[in-house]
Amino acid sequence: MDNVERVLSDIRQDAEIMRTRFTGLVDDVANILEKHGFGVAKAFLLEKEGHRELQYQAKALLRVLEKVETYPDVSADRATARLIIKAVSMLKLARGGQE
Repeated sequence: MDNVERVLSDIRQDAEIMRTRFTGLVDDVANILEKHGFGVAKAFLLEKEGHRELQYQAKALLRVLEKVETYPDVSADRATARLIIKAVSMLKLARGGQE
């Protein structure tokens, strides 16, 4: 199992992430992450936590970013990190979660 698979497994096993219903915020975060890095993506999500309708998604996506950052080789490659973020919704479906 490589580190990308480990990150995906960590995400899949996180109940808080898996019970969150995601919308277009995932795409926004993925794009921001790839273009500007983790710091800007986190700042964006911290701002979104203040929006009642986005707070749960923002918290879950912050957890995803933390998991990605646990693996320096994965987080150093922004394109790969972007793909992991975009895969969150599909992980829910593969796990049997509800969208």
